[in-house]
Amino acid sequence: MDYLKIVEKNLPELPDARINYEGSKIVVYTRNKNFFLTQDEKVKKIVEKIKKRVEVRIETDTLPSTDETILKIKEIIPKEAEVSNIYFEPDFSRVTINVRYPKIAIGEVGELVRRIKKETFWIPHVQRVATPKSIHVKAIRKTLYQSSKYRKRFLNKIGKKIYLTEPKETKYVKVVALGSCREVGRSCFLIQTPNSNIMLDCGLSMGATGEDQYPIFSPDFNIDSLDAIVLSHAHLDHCGFIPYLYKIGYKGPVYCTEPTRELAALLQLDTIQLMQKETGKSLYTSSDIKKMIKNVIPLKYKEVTDITPDVRLIFENAGHLLGSAISHFNIADGKVNVIYTGDIKYSVSNLLDPAFTQFLRCEGIIVESTYGAQNDLTPRLEDAEKEFISIIKETIKRGGKILIPSFAVGRAQELMLILEKYNIDVPIYIDGMIYDASAIHSTYPKYLAYNLQRQIIDENKNPFESERFIHVASYREREQVLEDEKPCIIIATSGMMNGGPIIEYIKKFGSDQKNTLVFVGYQARGTLGNKIQQGNKEVELQDGEKVEINLEIKTLDGLSGHSDRKQLLNFIGHLKERPKRILVNHGEQSKALSLASAINKIFGIESYAPMNLEAMRFL
Repeated sequence: MDYLKIVEKNLPELPDARINYEGSKIVVYTRNKNFFLTQDEKVKKIVEKIKKRVEVRIETDTLPSTDETILKIKEIIPKEAEVSNIYFEPDFSRVTINVRYPKIAIGEVGELVRRIKKETFWIPHVQRVATPKSIHVKAIRKTLYQSSKYRKRFLNKIGKKIYLTEPKETKYVKVVALGSCREVGRSCFLIQTPNSNIMLDCGLSMGATGEDQYPIFSPDFNIDSLDAIVLSHAHLDHCGFIPYLYKIGYKGPVYCTEPTRELAALLQLDTIQLMQKETGKSLYTSSDIKKMIKNVIPLKYKEVTDITPDVRLIFENAGHLLGSAISHFNIADGKVNVIYTGDIKYSVSNLLDPAFTQFLRCEGIIVESTYGAQNDLTPRLEDAEKEFISIIKETIKRGGKILIPSFAVGRAQELMLILEKYNIDVPIYIDGMIYDASAIHSTYPKYLAYNLQRQIIDENKNPFESERFIHVASYREREQVLEDEKPCIIIATSGMMNGGPIIEYIKKFGSDQKNTLVFVGYQARGTLGNKIQQGNKEVELQDGEKVEINLEIKTLDGLSGHSDRKQLLNFIGHLKERPKRILVNHGEQSKALSLASAINKIFGIESYAPMNLEAMRFL
């Protein structure tokens, strides 16, 4: 169906309009300023008719100059909003206004944004400035602004592929497992129909070596046949291999949320440094990450988007990580609906709201099982917090230091919120990529737990900017922390102790019995964290240096971003529609098999823990 001709036919008042595909959007470019300002009802009727998203923009050569527009924006937006930067993307007729206080800049019920649109004809986008300041966030956004011409051509190409390809009848829907089955790490699946090849995540296995680190691609795998990658969230076991696909020739889109795009790029850049430090080389370069950034098509929760001729995608909150998404694939106009959870948390936390369950249609689910064993039951969050604070106080009392290896994204921010809540009166040092990740959390508060977003948006109180947290930003500052003999808390990457600044702290403080090492997240087999957690009194680092481990070891359950056994079963039980088939992945073999068995016994649903390289049909 040629949707452009349908839109053109329904807009006789715009005979000279340019109408293009931009991804799943149909965009109308016009010089008719009056229509631009009054088109809402007209466009709404067209959208209801064709069931596609339509947007109207003013032609670039009709817009006022950027200098003139900047003056007008600064006249309209109050100084109290603290405008920091204004970026123009003429190819999209869009202006992005970075401010410290978006609520002030937007105005009551959006009247200031509407005024900017009315008086400048640019489409304004108010964005919260990254706080604390982050050069990485700035670099990611710079890449986006500088690549607008490329992205417009790219989106047009994707739109034509989606809408102008004559679809074949969808006679089958097949899921192929390329990683994360009966194991944790290298998450990767393919959804295949006669019209589509869609990859779900493409990650690394952080505790493995050799080829076991990467998704399993058969010799006949053709990168050119891949239509899209759908990324659930930014952890490296889900996104860490994606830049390599661009390195070997992938030119298609990655669909994810905006926070996931920025967090993934942040962690991938850090991975390059870790790989080069460990082996002297890396799988990919920063230019490959830039290719990924330019090809990301960001989606909001609940936004319905065509991604191939026979597949629509809707993201819902997964509760696991900032911007983490459960992917709902509506295939062949609803003939089959497949849900891919990625990693989920179906429980309250300080940082995020619980995972979404109210899917209207759901024939099949691919669900995680990281903590799916019968005895994988975690304490309540309140009890975990009290235990955490108790460990800290006992260590401080004996004059020791508390070392916490943490993932930069998610776990670190949860810890910061707890420490801020309980008002711990010792220095709290934050080392690694955590501050950059916290800046991204502050930029996208609408993805955070309701109470936290209200605190940041309505009260202008950002807990991640608290003076309580001391950013260790250089080697010299780290040396000062290492030489300080007073009690303190050190939160440092990496979460599984496979590299990062936490190694320097364990080398310095690991032999002292006064100190405590607190594990707050999953430690994959083969990682240094797992070896210490298992009770090894001496460990060998990657450079061959041996470290004596005499400090107290504590494992704190209850703060994980994953659901435990009970929460996973509650997630299945609270689904609005009972699925016909469930595939269990992302768990050690015993855990995956145990959860699959429990789902079958409790709910009577066909459940299976596939092995890597198995293919399963949903139709």
